[in-house]
Amino acid sequence: MYNVDKLAVYGDNSAGRDVERDDNTSLCGLISRFNNTLYHRRLHLQCRRPLRARYVYIEVWGDARRASRMFSAVLCEVMVYH
Repeated sequence: MYNVDKLAVYGDNSAGRDVERDDNTSLCGLISRFNNTLYHRRLHLQCRRPLRARYVYIEVWGDARRASRMFSAVLCEVMVYH
């Protein structure tokens, strides 16, 4: 996950890419490269508070300081549990 700046996980009851999400209510958590959590083999992201949602969205931002903002990330398995 090189050239990746941060990764955010949202939970929402609405499906689709073009749905406006309210970060205050639907953001589960955020991890970034500043604390080296993006470079681990297994990423664990714990929600800040209990969140009920039907869909899980993962948003990834590329590093703006690099010459190329292209990145590749492969998520082999995503587990959601409470």
